[in-house]
Amino acid sequence: MEAGGDAEPAQAAPARDWAELPLDAIASVFARLGPVEILMGAGLVCRSWLHAAEELSSLWNHLDTASSHNVVKDKCRSSDAGALRAMARKAVDRSAGQLEVFVGEEFVDDDLLKYIGAGKL
Repeated sequence: MEAGGDAEPAQAAPARDWAELPLDAIASVFARLGPVEILMGAGLVCRSWLHAAEELSSLWNHLDTASSHNVVKDKCRSSDAGALRAMARKAVDRSAGQLEVFVGEEFVDDDLLKYIGAGKL
């Protein structure tokens, strides 16, 4: 008999229910991401993650859509700037008046800047 021939097959890791993570764990995940990543992906994992993204206003104090986000640049090139403005408005709403920094590029227009200014009130 060959060595290791009697070894039991490796068991698959048990499935995880990411929806059951506590809020502080989700906040830790989100803190490592930027607002763009949360709005376009992580915040959409499941309903509990969406609620966490909506409730954690501290995640939205700093909105930088300009720093090396290929998705943002692609949407600007594809004339989908309206979607980016809507995404920025959503982030402003989630900041609950606590937005401290906004960095944007080509998709920013006067209406968006007025919206950001009004969100600080």
